[in-house]
Amino acid sequence: MNRVREIWDGGGQAVGAWLQIGGALSAETIAGCGFDTVVIDLQHSLIDFSTCAAMLLAVEKQGVEPIVRMHWNEPAAIMKLLDAGAYGIVAPMIETAEEARAFADCLHYPPRGKRSWGPRRPLIRYGKDYAASASASVVSLAMIETRKGLDHLDAILAVDGLDGIFIGPADLALALGRAPRADHDDPEVVATIADIRERAHAAGKKVGIFTAAPAFGRAKLEEGFDLVTITPDLMMLEAAARSALATVREGRRG
Repeated sequence: MNRVREIWDGGGQAVGAWLQIGGALSAETIAGCGFDTVVIDLQHSLIDFSTCAAMLLAVEKQGVEPIVRMHWNEPAAIMKLLDAGAYGIVAPMIETAEEARAFADCLHYPPRGKRSWGPRRPLIRYGKDYAASASASVVSLAMIETRKGLDHLDAILAVDGLDGIFIGPADLALALGRAPRADHDDPEVVATIADIRERAHAAGKKVGIFTAAPAFGRAKLEEGFDLVTITPDLMMLEAAARSALATVREGRRG
């Protein structure tokens, strides 16, 4: 069973890490901190397929569910990552029901979808009968982060084969004419995010969101989000480095 899906089926909420630094060791280290899932970001990082494949194994080794945020809604790339051991896919910039349907088709074998057979890593994890449980092994979230996506939200939510929506707050803010920021306090951005969450839940779908500050992530859980990812690793590294440097410099002479 997909661990994130298990949490959801039990009425719980999942908390995820967000990785932009390539490398199996750092991925394994973060996964060992107690997250429910780790999202490897291929859209806004320098991580390539080979590095991502190693990171997937490192995350899974820690008993954590590896999810990939794709660089784009590209069927061949999505299917290849599923075969490599991605047990969740977040597809960016979904704007229409047709795009959502194309995404869903990549995740399921016929007759439900169009996924091609060749599950290298999943066969090791789930065994020779993987085909029967393949659909339940993958968490799928379509990103809503554009004006067009908002306009077609209800049609996207009606697409079978998707678990739900993942909100990209920075791009969504841009689409609303606001500064691109994750933890936004602009009233229109806040109201739009709440509206997406409510409409997704009304349609029986799960909804996740990217956050930067831990306190903001906790607030989103309290608001009812089903998945919250917090503070990307690159941001954590920079903040820790600046803090350490400032502490040392306080004691130097000259």
